[in-house]
Amino acid sequence: MADLDSFAEAPAPEPDEPESKLFGFPLYVWVVLAAVAAVPVGLAWGKGAAALDILPRLIIKLIKALATPLIVLAILSALVSNVIRGRQGARMMFYYLVNTIVAITIGLVFSNLIRPGVGSDLLSKTAAVPGKLIGGGDGSGGSAALKLLEDLIPESIGESFVRNHLAQLVIITLALGIGLTRIRDEQRAKGLRSVDTVIDLVNVGFELLMRVLIWVVNLVPLAVFGVVASNLGQRGLESFRSLLWFILVVLAGLACQICWYLGQMAVFAKMSPWRFLVGAKNVMATTLSTASTGATMPITLKALTGPLGVSRQSSQLAACVGTNFNNDGTALYQASVVLFMAQAMGVSLSLTQQLIVVITTVIASIGAGNIPSGGFVTLPLIFAAVGLPADQIPIILTIDWFLDRCRTTSNVLGDMTVAVLLDQTAEKAAPLPDS
Repeated sequence: MADLDSFAEAPAPEPDEPESKLFGFPLYVWVVLAAVAAVPVGLAWGKGAAALDILPRLIIKLIKALATPLIVLAILSALVSNVIRGRQGARMMFYYLVNTIVAITIGLVFSNLIRPGVGSDLLSKTAAVPGKLIGGGDGSGGSAALKLLEDLIPESIGESFVRNHLAQLVIITLALGIGLTRIRDEQRAKGLRSVDTVIDLVNVGFELLMRVLIWVVNLVPLAVFGVVASNLGQRGLESFRSLLWFILVVLAGLACQICWYLGQMAVFAKMSPWRFLVGAKNVMATTLSTASTGATMPITLKALTGPLGVSRQSSQLAACVGTNFNNDGTALYQASVVLFMAQAMGVSLSLTQQLIVVITTVIASIGAGNIPSGGFVTLPLIFAAVGLPADQIPIILTIDWFLDRCRTTSNVLGDMTVAVLLDQTAEKAAPLPDS
């Protein structure tokens, strides 16, 4: 009889998430075209192009309105639609948490060392109000840490939604999700199915908001056009030079994160890093071309169970269930964006504020897995956690289409790493005697 503590039910691979396309072309094509078209408009219009800044501001407001309920429903849907039992599920979540914290730390270290936003003329230095930053200035000591801990518990659920307080909402959602899964399991053990109605409502609600989000994401090229033309008209071409340094920070961070995965392969899984990379070559090619974990999932499973020799149970658990909670590359990217924007605005984030970035980014990554363009959609919530204005985020969209492919590759390689580690620990677990 198999070890029941390490048993995990995993669903079949999910279909690809809805893809944003306009007139048959991928969204990134329209983003690039919008950025190119904005160059002559911004240079010719000059200061008057500042009026186009209304486009990104409106689209960011729409995304902020959808992001909070999307994350809540994404987490609930992931919890109630999958069955994760025993020590193997706990080990999986532990590996994901460690990898995500390492990724965020790498992003913050590179951003603090290279400081890509310092001296940038990209954003208005009056965009941020330092006095309103959470944990800022002289509040970086123990009292700020206690305030941060106290702030994790909401006074009311309604207030958490109004404030878009991500940490409070995720804590509430996890409690509700775990409670709902307990009710589901208890009912199914008795042959009852009434809870399935609630689960269906959660899943349908999530799918509905996803559809609306796709419509909003299709407007992103307009935001790119507005923000590029506005910045060029006011500051000229030199204003975009700092984005090249930001790309360097993210790529260097993702490279270090992949090295971390390879180190885990060599030390803990006793697998050759070269074998791991060769086994994952088709997976990396697919993520770089599609920027989609959903489209890559069948290829990921084939690579794990084929050349890497991972059991189907561990492969499905990590690649199908765990992918909802693991977004290391996205977390690294988001942490880097926050520091880049703060530096560009002339705002210095204290150690406590950067700790808030770590906590909020870990929480945001939990709910971003099932959301198209999740790395961008959840950014306004992370900005709100440290008091930075989100209306300048669209400037990142000019390069996001490229970095999205890179961070998706890191996300999927992280899933594969955890699958291999799960298989190794499962092999070491002593099986129960056959009855």
